[in-house]
Amino acid sequence: MRYHRFFVAPQMLLGRFAKIDDLEIIKQISKVLRLQINDEVILLDGDGFEYVVRLLKISPKEVQGEILKRHINPNEPLLKIALFQSLIKKDNFEWALQKCTEVGVKSFVPIRCERTEKENINILRANKILREAAEQSGRAIVPKLEEAQDFARALRRAALLRAPNIILHPQGELIKDFYKHKDFLEVNIFVGPEGGFTDAEIDLVLELRAEGKDVHVISLGSRILRAETAGLVAASFLLNR
Repeated sequence: MRYHRFFVAPQMLLGRFAKIDDLEIIKQISKVLRLQINDEVILLDGDGFEYVVRLLKISPKEVQGEILKRHINPNEPLLKIALFQSLIKKDNFEWALQKCTEVGVKSFVPIRCERTEKENINILRANKILREAAEQSGRAIVPKLEEAQDFARALRRAALLRAPNIILHPQGELIKDFYKHKDFLEVNIFVGPEGGFTDAEIDLVLELRAEGKDVHVISLGSRILRAETAGLVAASFLLNR
């Protein structure tokens, strides 16, 4: 059976019963999906657990249900990917958020590069896209969305952490060769804007590497991918390696 899935606040899941007062979810259940009493849904607490719930009451202000079972969601990948996605055209950026959530990216950091034309995003809308994509794809968590940062600042901060940092560029080492020699549970992927990273930005990467930082210029192959698809391809490759 395929269940409809909804992320809810943990306090809505108490004991044997669930009580939903989120008006958006109530609208989805009652008006959009037209679910009925005794239908079953899956509620997710955002911490990795999911609850099979049988609906007992549906009203305009509240939905109540009985929790039939609780178990750990098995769909989160072991590899934790943070995607540092350059700010690009609204529709393309939102598409990247949606699709990369579906394949298993853990978190997103919008970055401003030298060739970036867009400065910010609609945080509320972006988080809604992340939540809906996580629900649709059977995820256990909604990926975290950080505030937009300048590329240089974001890279310097990420380079201080344990995770390797992959900067996608056509002239880099092939990703299939890179992962052969690496064993990691976390990785940061940096994707440039339309037109790619500038020479100065790649020089910064090489400077950090010369300092011993775990940063790498990596290529996805001979074909040039669009800014919104490069991160998806890289994440899919690493998650299925």
